[in-house]
Amino acid sequence: MLPDIASLALKAVVKVMGERSPITYRRGSTAYQVGGVYQASHVGLDPETGVQVRSTQPVLLINGSELGVEPKQGDEVEVRDGLFKVRDPQPDGHGGWLLMLHRLPAPAVFNPGVFETGVFA
Repeated sequence: MLPDIASLALKAVVKVMGERSPITYRRGSTAYQVGGVYQASHVGLDPETGVQVRSTQPVLLINGSELGVEPKQGDEVEVRDGLFKVRDPQPDGHGGWLLMLHRLPAPAVFNPGVFETGVFA
């Protein structure tokens, strides 16, 4: 019964607090659309001391049943304006996953106009 209640609660959290634009989860060439709650920074507890630990590491909370595969390190997530690599997927024991993310650098954009204006001529 508890997993059912936890799953319902997670669905409600994602519905109310989740991203309005789609989140794309990628494993290799396969992409999945999922809902989730994204946070640019994360506050956790040190398991040994119980002290709050602040981090600028972005995190994403998702419902595993929406994904269809078990998240794993190295997968990629596109959310808001960024592309991220999954550093540490942490299951909550009730079907939810807290994905610790690492922001990937934006791809370089080639601007041929720079060469046409004489800057490098």
